[in-house]
Amino acid sequence: MDIDVPTGSETKQSLWQQAKPEDWGMLFSAFGSAYGIGLLSMLLLPFIIGTTISGLGINEAQAGLLGTVEFAGVMVASLAVAPFIGKLPRRNLALFGAALAIAGNILSSFQTSYDMLMMIRPLVGLGAGLALAAGNATVANARDPERLAGHMNILFVVLMLVTMNVFAHLSQIGYQESYMGLAVTMMVMALFIFKLPQRAAQNLESTFEHPHNSRGLLSMVGVFMLLAMFLFALRDTMAWAFVERIGGNVGYSIEEIGGLLSLQALIGLAGPIVASIVGARLGYKIPIVSGVIATGAVTYSILMSGDSIVMYTTAVMGIAITYFFTLAYFTALAAELDKEGRIVAASGSFLIAGVAVGPALSGYIIVNGGYELTGWFMIGIPILTLMAVMVPIHLMRSKSN
Repeated sequence: MDIDVPTGSETKQSLWQQAKPEDWGMLFSAFGSAYGIGLLSMLLLPFIIGTTISGLGINEAQAGLLGTVEFAGVMVASLAVAPFIGKLPRRNLALFGAALAIAGNILSSFQTSYDMLMMIRPLVGLGAGLALAAGNATVANARDPERLAGHMNILFVVLMLVTMNVFAHLSQIGYQESYMGLAVTMMVMALFIFKLPQRAAQNLESTFEHPHNSRGLLSMVGVFMLLAMFLFALRDTMAWAFVERIGGNVGYSIEEIGGLLSLQALIGLAGPIVASIVGARLGYKIPIVSGVIATGAVTYSILMSGDSIVMYTTAVMGIAITYFFTLAYFTALAAELDKEGRIVAASGSFLIAGVAVGPALSGYIIVNGGYELTGWFMIGIPILTLMAVMVPIHLMRSKSN
């Protein structure tokens, strides 16, 4: 019997077919909406926090609260539209949200009062939340959610790579310039939204076979997925919000921190690339468990680095590669649970809920007990995350079966 053995060129072509996006327009529009608008402030949080502390003369707790009210707006908006995302015109929703976020950032760039910023930043969050929900729900349109989520995270890492040095420079000039930089970046990202699918795809069948699937957000699997997303983001942002301040404590200048974060973003490209190629071959359990453990170790090490420049540098190098690898699988899992996109749209709001709570919580602990106490406090969060995410993993049929 003759056996056909693939040639080297055929193997390379097969890998490319597996790795390339199935729909370039869907990819860039979902990325621009969910990440370029919805999560941009989270991406640049260390520089925004640091320059606001310096510019307004406030402490970490106050700066953390400023971030919290913005991300609370993101959470409220994305959660409010999530149950109806299968029927809403997503492109229009994302464009309206982008316009609101851009206007709020421009207005913020003219403010000199902490109290005024506390009033404006939630409005920015509301706009970002609408864009986040519309973009994330589009992942459910894909025939291979793992691949699309992985590709979106690759673009998110590229965005991080481009913006780290830019915002390190802007943050040295001042917080007003940083807010204007956010507005300009969002304007560019908003151009991609015009390709966003207006409606949910009607020809895709969910692989989730649990009888509670029709309950969507109120099902047990939906609730635990949202809880896992919240805990995942809470752990991450407790360190990420103050990574610039910690870097200054160990001896780095702001320019060196910007370069360091750009370098870790470049290294981080490997995470979502691997996720997009591997896809669902290993199921969800192995990638998610390993990812949650790795991200927890990185966060703990950053908070505990104290005055150790070696420990800090090593930990920072692992931020993007572990975070974006794990986030790709979290997003894909949420999309796989409900093809109307309700769970994945709501998961973005709970991700932001964790982002909202993280800076305020860690800022309070840092002010009252220091960075090391914050590190010890959050040791249990990865464990709780794994306990929560195991519920949807075990109650769905893996694509690998």
